[in-house]
Amino acid sequence: MKKNVALTIMAFFAVILTHAQEEVLSFKIEESNYLIKNKDAYSLPNSMNGDLALVLVEKKTVYAKLFDKNFQFIKAFETDALKSKYNNFLDYKVIGNKYYLLASNNSYKKFAVLSIDFDKQQGESIEVDFQFDNEKFLETVRYNNQPYIISATTENAFILRTLNNDLKPEILHTVEIGDPEKDQKLLARKSHMFFAPIESNITKIDNRVPVTIEQAASKTKLYQNENKIYLTFDDDEQSNTSLFILDLKTLELSTHFFKYPEGRVKEFARYNSFILDNNIIQLGSNKEEMKIEVKNFDGEIIKEYYLEKEVPIAIKNSPIIQEGGTAIPFVNRREMEETSKFLRKVSSGKLGITIYETPSGYTATIGGYKIVANNGGGMMMMGGGGFTSVGNTGVGGMPIMVFNPTFYSYNMHEATKSTFFNTHFDKDFNYVKKEVEVDVFDKIEEYKKDIDRITAEDVFFHNNNLYFGYFNMRDKYYRIIKM
Repeated sequence: MKKNVALTIMAFFAVILTHAQEEVLSFKIEESNYLIKNKDAYSLPNSMNGDLALVLVEKKTVYAKLFDKNFQFIKAFETDALKSKYNNFLDYKVIGNKYYLLASNNSYKKFAVLSIDFDKQQGESIEVDFQFDNEKFLETVRYNNQPYIISATTENAFILRTLNNDLKPEILHTVEIGDPEKDQKLLARKSHMFFAPIESNITKIDNRVPVTIEQAASKTKLYQNENKIYLTFDDDEQSNTSLFILDLKTLELSTHFFKYPEGRVKEFARYNSFILDNNIIQLGSNKEEMKIEVKNFDGEIIKEYYLEKEVPIAIKNSPIIQEGGTAIPFVNRREMEETSKFLRKVSSGKLGITIYETPSGYTATIGGYKIVANNGGGMMMMGGGGFTSVGNTGVGGMPIMVFNPTFYSYNMHEATKSTFFNTHFDKDFNYVKKEVEVDVFDKIEEYKKDIDRITAEDVFFHNNNLYFGYFNMRDKYYRIIKM
């Protein structure tokens, strides 16, 4: 009897984890060398007709394959990869059955395009001359098969370019953000040392999927929703969040300012915000209290929640979790219940809130993390008690990220080192008490845990569905799974 119950429970959880997972595409690459693990895969949806191009790169060889919106094979061929110095894939442009992949070197000063023509079944490498002058590359966004390249000047100007049909960059719009000495910085030094390089200060967010606290805690964030890009600055000097909305269709710009929440006991020590649809969620905290405000873009408060240190958190659906470094050796995860401990930890570091839509409403994570200097001059992230070394390739410890923020969020998902709790709201932002759901990234981890020798992973949206792609080095099959 007990055995039957156990099997029933296991089957129940297996159904939950595999629900809606479906293999939509698989193909074999016989020519692939299974000993080469460093393979890359790029999934390139055609937003105009629903086609999907897949580009797999293995050393100097590119395998290009084109499928229609139903994942039916159209054409395929092999070509040579770009020179190895162009190792950062930035974005792509589509004209008919011709795909142009834009890439750069590590300094984002030299650029090239790999042209993949499925009609002629041939590829071509083309070097592109970007005259950035005193600008620095920031990010890219894409709309209607057209990439938009974003750069910034040290005077804090936001510059938007497109890649025309002759593969020439054209400036479309320039936005003067404001005084670069203020908190609203597009560029910043990698560290506080004077000789440190000036780099992008922007974190690109895909708010359709789970985002880590480390990403959300950035003070300067870039979002995209169809034809609109949203640039936010959390400005502690001005005590507000600045929101710039640029329409890629019309190039019209609108600017909004949202006053920070105010503490009831004393002034808040930390602030941040997050954009979801046409709402902004702001929060402020100190060691005594926290306030969360949901506002529309007119500045009207839709919902408000208040936390105080001596009162249990009424809106949490999980324990307070500290992941990553803890004060206990060899322990990477702790759970706690005291509101006072939570407020003390998140108010002494970087504060953040993340939220994304689910079929039943909105799932949110609220918390914070710390960055401290180690003895070697590098940076470490910590969830409150201990230290864990991480790579530091961007301002504030966050790597510069381009092209696919969905895949980037997936990679960050397993590396979070923060203190947080999870909660859930309905579509009107009313709190809903419920069990924490297994998120889509955890489902991917569960799916692939028994697959040996996996490489060329990708997580991407195509025709409004989320997919996981990977190459199995043992059977030489590339597969795409609908999640």
